[in-house]
Amino acid sequence: MDNAAVTAQAVRVAVIADDLTGAGDTVVQFAQKGWKSWLLRTGEVPQLPPVAAVARALNTRALPDAEASERTREATCAQLAAGVTRLYLKIDSTMRGSVAAQLSGALEAWRSVYPEAFVVLCPAYPVMGRVIRDGRLWVNGVSLEDSPAGSDPVTPMKSSVFTELVPGAAVVPAGSAAELLAAISAAAKQHPVIVVEATEEVHLQTLAQVVAQLGTQALPAGSAGLALALAEAWLPVGEVVQTPALPQARGTMLLLRSPANEVSRRQVARLLASLPAEACSVLTPNVADLASEDSLRAWIGLQSSILPKATLLLVSAPEERVQGGSLVDVSRRVAQAMATIVASMVSRGLARTLILLGGDGADATLDALGVKHLRVIRSVVEGVPVAEAEGRDGQRFIVV
Repeated sequence: MDNAAVTAQAVRVAVIADDLTGAGDTVVQFAQKGWKSWLLRTGEVPQLPPVAAVARALNTRALPDAEASERTREATCAQLAAGVTRLYLKIDSTMRGSVAAQLSGALEAWRSVYPEAFVVLCPAYPVMGRVIRDGRLWVNGVSLEDSPAGSDPVTPMKSSVFTELVPGAAVVPAGSAAELLAAISAAAKQHPVIVVEATEEVHLQTLAQVVAQLGTQALPAGSAGLALALAEAWLPVGEVVQTPALPQARGTMLLLRSPANEVSRRQVARLLASLPAEACSVLTPNVADLASEDSLRAWIGLQSSILPKATLLLVSAPEERVQGGSLVDVSRRVAQAMATIVASMVSRGLARTLILLGGDGADATLDALGVKHLRVIRSVVEGVPVAEAEGRDGQRFIVV
């Protein structure tokens, strides 16, 4: 099916992502272009209009390769069985985690229906400082392994060379649509994955046009940057684009910082420095507070009873490490404990607008609140979606 066939018919795009934040910041790109968009958290799908995009997080980033490949393969098969002919595989823009395995699993499933298919990979995200040049991935002008991704506590990156990151891949340079189509088609005869270089937004727009022209033969994979260009290239001809207004936050906002990385610490520090001291209340449990359900409940009860009124309530994970288990297991345990704190604060009516920083913490929090899906509205800034959600007992939230 070529792009011309996507006219005056139902078009439903599925985004398969390696984590929750990736699913959110990708499907919001479709929302920005006028698609009705949802972030799904269960197998339950809301009633969809003719032109819609849905995203599902598989949490494959930190999985072993075999498990990540199989989970991605199964998810792709499920989307094919549902009749999807537009699929986008969202991976981390710094290639963290089991990316090569995810690509392999998705392509295996896609080829069961489209035997001549190949992956077109471009995780470049120029507005966020991620570019592909000379066959390497650069982050804010620094080679990937020397960027913060090189010291990521869960999935550190030790190379920036794409032929090492994805063995068997071919790399083609940016160019005009005609040049790119010819280069990708030639490389696809011998390589299952084609990496396309990009250093500017116009390169992503050109690539999206080529992917649309290739139709189901090309299985696109990349970051939220390419997704925005595809959201325009895949939009049915004549579809009216309407950018929705942002929902209005009222009362206290609650910000959860669950990741342990240095980037999130700097982001929160910058936020606190920009606010008057009396506008923000900071709650940071220590490791002992998270040690058991009893200690956690006691800490929550104490904080709730003495909490002053503020514009922003910041709930921040402890800096020290929780002992026992792998780093992934420890991160998950901390995230679940932090989610319990947030859910308790929400149940007490202390906040209805949630800002969730960190995929594990966001996932656990939405679980704790009973959220099955989020209606994604638009971005507040690049890569940061705002959505409306409904939890247990009809509780409604704004979620950033």
